[in-house]
Parts: sequence; structure tokens; C-alpha cells
Amino acid sequence: MLENYFELLGLPVDYNVDLPVLNANYLEVQRSVHPDKFANSSDLERRLSVQKAAQINDALQTLKNPLKRAVYQLSLSGVELKDNETAMDPEFLMQQMELREKLAAVKQRDDPFEALDKMLADVEATLKGYQHLLGQLFSNANEEALQKAKNTVLKMQFLSRLQEECLNLEEELANEF
Repeated sequence: MLENYFELLGLPVDYNVDLPVLNANYLEVQRSVHPDKFANSSDLERRLSVQKAAQINDALQTLKNPLKRAVYQLSLSGVELKDNETAMDPEFLMQQMELREKLAAVKQRDDPFEALDKMLADVEATLKGYQHLLGQLFSNANEEALQKAKNTVLKMQFLSRLQEECLNLEEELANEF
């Protein structure tokens, strides 16, 4: 049976990951399977080493990112997110529409960078709050908590896209000045 990413990197299955421990464990595990160690081995052993190193890299990238980690942990619990899943509460969707309108109007502001900084700070604070909530929901891991975690992840996906759009606009504005 394949190890899950938490086991692979010597961590308990827990949304709240200790990043320094994650990085230290990653380096240790990666050293043990690094393809350079298998330079004089058979083709099969070298290929397996490369595959394992790639799996370890995927594990690190998944567990380091709070959104990817939540999606992964949901999948371990049997909860899958569909790519086009957007069933959200209407109040949240209205907030998203208002935020998008606010973002579209940033260029017309007297100080667009200040407006973007404020918007980014608000989005990051909301994402942090959702991350904290996910830590609590995953520690329960009952059906209701997992459904709430799924809904929280969907909200995080919306906000992460908005955050990316803010950063892209910031770069665009910087290039104009």
C-alpha cells in the first residue's frame, strides 16, 4: 500500500503542520532516495529512485501549502472536490462579487497600491481564519465537520484566486509606473 504524504514525511495526519519539522523531514527522506545515491545501480533502481524523489517533492509541495494540504486531507477522508464545484452560500458569493467589483475599481483610486495592500491584507486575514477553522474541523473528522471543511476549502479557493488576481494587478500597476 502506498504511504500517504504525511506518513511519507514522518508526520501525523494533522492539518496543523509544523513547517520546520516538515522541511527537516523532507530533507532527510529526500537524501535517502536521491537519484545520485543510485548512480551505479540498475536501471530499475535508478528509475524507482527518481519516482520516489518526485513523490517526496509532491508531498512537500502539497503539505506546505495550506489549501493543497486541506484538499489532500479531505481526499484522505474520502471527500473529493470536483473541479467545477461552486455550490456556495449566497452571502459568500455576494461578498465575492463585491470584492471583484472593488478590485476592478482599484485602478481609479487615488492610491491604487494602498487600496490593493488593504485588500490583500483583508484576504490574507480571512484565509488565516479559514486555516485556523480547518485545523479545528479536521481534528473532529466526523461527517458534519468534513462537510464544513469542504465548504471552507471551496471558500479558500475563491479567496486564493482573488489574492492571485490582486498580486497580478499589483505587478501590472508597478509596470505602468
